Amino acid sequence: MSWYSKIKSKIEKKDDSPELKKGQVKQILISEFGRELPEFEFLEYRNGCYIFENVQVINGRNVYERLHIIFALKDRNFSCSVASRINKTYLRSNSYNTGLINGHINLIVLKKGTGAIPVEEAYYFHNGRVKTTTKIIEQIVKDIKNYGISFLQKQANQFENSDLLAAGFSFIEKLEIDKAELNDELEKDLISGGHSISSIKTETYLKLKSELQGVAGIDRDTRKKIPKLTYELLEFYANEK
Repeated sequence: MSWYSKIKSKIEKKDDSPELKKGQVKQILISEFGRELPEFEFLEYRNGCYIFENVQVINGRNVYERLHIIFALKDRNFSCSVASRINKTYLRSNSYNTGLINGHINLIVLKKGTGAIPVEEAYYFHNGRVKTTTKIIEQIVKDIKNYGISFLQKQANQFENSDLLAAGFSFIEKLEIDKAELNDELEKDLISGGHSISSIKTETYLKLKSELQGVAGIDRDTRKKIPKLTYELLEFYANEK
């Protein structure tokens, strides 16, 4: 069976329930989240996306944990993602982020453990009817509990216990430089270097990156993320009021 046939069989599957009416998906989502994930409150509906949020305070900083549920009635699918962010400027961003402090990842990618997913498995498909759509939402919530919450707990644990992050936050807490000027310097380096973080040559950036690279006991995969972490720490500093 082709990928198109697999998708078609899902979205055209009949059941004995009525077609969805405007606002019903929101009601079903809020009901299911309230029962299974009560710590996440409905925050807003924006550009086709239902957002649920839980805010944790870790080491004196707000960590914004968000669940994004994008619903498409016409295309008959849901696209879901999980985010853990400290920088408020990222809160409404749709871009995925594999960094250490503003992580945002697709829920099915978390579930499958790989980014290489065939199109017929890349979404949660529904048929536009109440019964089947409710079952799909129940599956989404189950996957969030099984995979999304683990991701958020891992992020929270890093904020609380990582020596690397502790060194980074300690550095920016001691900074006494003009935030607007730093932001301009970082932006100019990024633009001149084709938005590659490796092109940043700002003195503060190089100093922080060197300090982070000197932290002992960092595994290889985490060490590769230090350049991006350095940038996001300074970006966080520059944008905090």
